[in-house]
Amino acid sequence: MSAKKSVSLPSDSVELYVKAGWDGQSYGACPFCQRFYMILDLKAKYGALNYKVITVNMARPPPDFKKYANKLPVIRHEDEVVMDSDEIVQYIDENFPSPDLRYTNLQAHTVCLDIFSKFSFFVKNVSHNHEPLLKELHALDSFMQGAGTRFLCSDKLTHLDCLMLPKLQHIRVASKAFKDFDFPPGLTGLWSYLRNAYADETFRKTCPSDQEIVHHWSSKRETTCLPDGKKRYYTVESAPVYSLDVPQMNGQVF
Repeated sequence: MSAKKSVSLPSDSVELYVKAGWDGQSYGACPFCQRFYMILDLKAKYGALNYKVITVNMARPPPDFKKYANKLPVIRHEDEVVMDSDEIVQYIDENFPSPDLRYTNLQAHTVCLDIFSKFSFFVKNVSHNHEPLLKELHALDSFMQGAGTRFLCSDKLTHLDCLMLPKLQHIRVASKAFKDFDFPPGLTGLWSYLRNAYADETFRKTCPSDQEIVHHWSSKRETTCLPDGKKRYYTVESAPVYSLDVPQMNGQVF
């Protein structure tokens, strides 16, 4: 395990350092940070650990933070500081094995591999149309229609869901904001998956606001400029908005 030493924390206490929001203090929108927020929350519900989420403004990181870390997300536990994402997963599972969030469904893993990259190309204008992203969404939809489970690998959240659900929320919100692209309502498998996520307490607790997601992508210089007509709606100074709704088709909510 590649980790740096720091001041020791209690054996059941974990600190998660995540990206701060637009004001430099509130909870920001980073799908990779939300991933570990979800994992720790699921472990905490089982009684395996206690955790604290600490926001960091990387433009002006606190001196204490700079002593042991230089990127986000980061976890601290006892005298260990872990920054690499794969090592964070390994470390948490080794020290807090319950509940078991591991998965073995390689088909589910494979169908998720390219979705976020296709979205990134789309929102950053590397790709000028939504077809590559839509193709990946159709593949995920088809998989979920045949999966017979509430989530990707089972009826309970796994590590793969903690990885993918924050990304899907970013894709949904940012694609609408910057490109006026919505997930098609006919993707009933995808919407069922999102419906189950939106009903889950851990996902709702860790989900950033639409405004923070838009701010996150607006701060990247490659991203399409937000249309003037949407700037007021997505202003970070307005009341938080969360896209946690699902469409209705034929009288059914998916």
